[in-house]
Amino acid sequence: MINRHKRHTMKHYKRSAGRPIIAGLTAGMLMVHGVIGVLPSQAHAEASDVSIRNWYSYQRITVPELKPTWTANVDNYLNMNETYIGASAIAEEGKVFTFAGSKLVALDATTGKRLWTYGKDLTPYIIYQSGVLYGLTSDHKPYALNAKTGKAKWQSVTSTWIDTVQRTEVLVPTMDTLYVIKGSTTFALDIKSGKLRWSADEPLGEGHGTEYLEEANGVVLRTFFVQGALTSTQLNAYDKKTGKKLWGHFGQGEALQIKDGLVYSADYYTPMLGDDDESSPERKWKVNAYNLKTGVLKGSQEYTWKIPGDPPYENGYGGIFTSKDKLYILQGDKIAEYSLTSTKSEPTPLRTFRSPHGENMVWVGITQERLIFRNANTGELTGIKLANGQKVQWHGDAPVSQIDVYGKGMYRAQRNGTLLALNTMTGQPAFRVSTGGDLHNTTLKTNVMIIIQAEGKLLGVKLPASLK
Repeated sequence: MINRHKRHTMKHYKRSAGRPIIAGLTAGMLMVHGVIGVLPSQAHAEASDVSIRNWYSYQRITVPELKPTWTANVDNYLNMNETYIGASAIAEEGKVFTFAGSKLVALDATTGKRLWTYGKDLTPYIIYQSGVLYGLTSDHKPYALNAKTGKAKWQSVTSTWIDTVQRTEVLVPTMDTLYVIKGSTTFALDIKSGKLRWSADEPLGEGHGTEYLEEANGVVLRTFFVQGALTSTQLNAYDKKTGKKLWGHFGQGEALQIKDGLVYSADYYTPMLGDDDESSPERKWKVNAYNLKTGVLKGSQEYTWKIPGDPPYENGYGGIFTSKDKLYILQGDKIAEYSLTSTKSEPTPLRTFRSPHGENMVWVGITQERLIFRNANTGELTGIKLANGQKVQWHGDAPVSQIDVYGKGMYRAQRNGTLLALNTMTGQPAFRVSTGGDLHNTTLKTNVMIIIQAEGKLLGVKLPASLK
């Protein structure tokens, strides 16, 4: 059994405009020898030091506007520095679970009706698995609730609080264990009772760790940021029953794949040591295969390519990830697809795709048979069809606050107080909803409803048949 947990982060962008202020001077009046005289006056507009008008470059999209079925006021966790942004609301089983007045509340996703309320002064973090909700009290003691009734199943006596400024905080439920990630410390609790089984810390980790945790065949994998000649990731393995550290490899990233007792992981450290990145077009990713239980190196595979053009060449290396036994590597102006199970000493790509043009393009992953890229500056998404390499784009009519994709529905929460829904397959707009907010959190989906998270409120919207 494999259980994997990853999360991705998001950026929000601000837009400003200056506007001149007109000041008027009132005329004065003077009495001279009994005669009322009006002094000559003149109104001067005070000139601004800087005046810039910023027009949106987007064209207004004409599309049907849907009215929310319901709206509910909730606690607002949209501050960019908010520790629990993205974790304060979830939608499952036709219900929405979120926080109002620092209490956990359950809402009917179809009507918005409040079904139950639990606790007080809770940490605004909630996660769901198999009919059970898991969260943290104000003093960071994990608890479990029946998602249907809101009745407590257990509350742990163990506090997972870590007194550090920078810390990663994640709950990861598996079939029999609730893992609590706090910085570089991992807590493992019995998922039925909340009893602490073990905790493990990586002493060389730089405090906040990462959000990656994966469980496979009695082994728990985690990554940390560790200081060496340069700071790099480190992949650790722990015994699931005892928490004993089995092995650790500096410079290795999270598992690309776990198969036949082997962990495949990319070497992130070696490329950082090269001093001639700008003068040499040679690039290389190295993937190592380790025994899952012992950490013994069982083999390596190198994937090489050349950066096109003339020096100086761009520094750094492109993204690397796997999907369905395929390995994808961003290689300058192209994406190469390899067989992850190939044993050739010099593997050649099965096929290549032209990567999207433009700077700051970040590889997101694969969905709907499309390679997805995100522009780190604008937040806009671009896709490459795996079937034919064709580039696809999805356009809105205002800057993006949040984008979420569910199947063939793409939901663009925009910085002009609207959410624009698009069909990911055709790129055509489907509908619009007025949210009244500038910032937005993850758009949720359960059954035929989407739940829009705006500033201090949720909006429930029934999906049209075209996006169900």
